[in-house]
Amino acid sequence: MIHDRVLLSPIPNRPIPIYAESMGYNQNQEKLDRPHGYPYYHWLQTTRGEGQFSFEGTTFTLQKNSGILLSPHTPHTYQTKAGLWETVYITFGGQMVPQLLNHIGLRTDAIYRWETESPLNTAIFNMLKQSKRMDDAFGLYHSSFVYQFLLKVNYYAGFEKNPEVSEKLTRLKPLINWMNSNLSNPDIGIHDFADFLNISPRQLNALFQETFTLSPYAYFLNLRIKKAKELLYQSDHTTVKTIAQQVGFRSVSHFVASFRRQVGLSPERYRVLR
Repeated sequence: MIHDRVLLSPIPNRPIPIYAESMGYNQNQEKLDRPHGYPYYHWLQTTRGEGQFSFEGTTFTLQKNSGILLSPHTPHTYQTKAGLWETVYITFGGQMVPQLLNHIGLRTDAIYRWETESPLNTAIFNMLKQSKRMDDAFGLYHSSFVYQFLLKVNYYAGFEKNPEVSEKLTRLKPLINWMNSNLSNPDIGIHDFADFLNISPRQLNALFQETFTLSPYAYFLNLRIKKAKELLYQSDHTTVKTIAQQVGFRSVSHFVASFRRQVGLSPERYRVLR
């Protein structure tokens, strides 16, 4: 059995509003019986196989692309339903957790389900890998991860979630790839984006707003600025004018103004501080 676990403890005299207590991966989840629950908030999700989970007098199947969020001290038991059951989990606490969960609309002691393409399937795996390479003595990085992870749960799997989000992402992915391949072309715009998906500009705008709360042009501009940051990072010798052209800006002044508006720094200043 492979059980990869990272234990994380915040420093007592430097309290963090939200902190991670542990996270881990179980290649073959063993049976657990907790009549007094767990002392921290507990997120458990299935990555392969199926588990049988019982709490509050109810037993249900925890399948792939599903998870459960338990509040502290909630009595529960769980075990494999048949054969191998692979899981990942994270436990966390902090004075701000109840307010955060209430604010973003997440319910505790509840089951969540999401689509196959959701980033929830890889988030904890990726964080476990990073944890082995980082020095997070004050728990700040892991605190940030807990916050971001809960937002993702709300967005991709919450009770108020739009069930079509993952479907829309899948639909937009070819266009986003095409956008990334055409960042240097100053002549493309929303009509080209719409033609690529064979829908009207109005439909395209609605699709982007529902998925990213951004217009297609604003999303494309974000991609251009992101590429510009990469180019500034990679070379101290490439001129700002050249980089502006490489990411599709006709004028340096427009590029500098757009970069400063998004990043808060001029391109040259960003290069110095990177």
